[in-house]
Amino acid sequence: MGLSPPSFHSSLVEKWDEEEKQESIETVLRVVPPSYHQYLDVFSMVKSKKLPQHHACDHHIEPEGCVHPVGIIYSLSNNESETLGAYISENVEKVLIRLSSSSTGAPVLFSRKRMMAVVCVLTPAN
Repeated sequence: MGLSPPSFHSSLVEKWDEEEKQESIETVLRVVPPSYHQYLDVFSMVKSKKLPQHHACDHHIEPEGCVHPVGIIYSLSNNESETLGAYISENVEKVLIRLSSSSTGAPVLFSRKRMMAVVCVLTPAN
């Protein structure tokens, strides 16, 4: 049922890069149930902020004859516009999203949080 703690911990440290080593392994071990310790690298906060590398076998779905729905375009406040721009820039840099050449957009929901901060939440199209 998984590796023994000493060999597991050494293999875990070898897998993680320098930035990930800064994460507290003890904290992760305490939070993640022992039955999942063999998958600890999946629970890395650093790795969760990056997508795996793209490969030659990645494919694109391009449906033939598909017409994208055109929705209503709403104006954004300056605060919402800045928040959306920061969200897009940050996630393009992390390669979690990529710039699109589509003429249509995605629905965006802004949620006001405590202290009046605005949070951008991308929602899937219906």
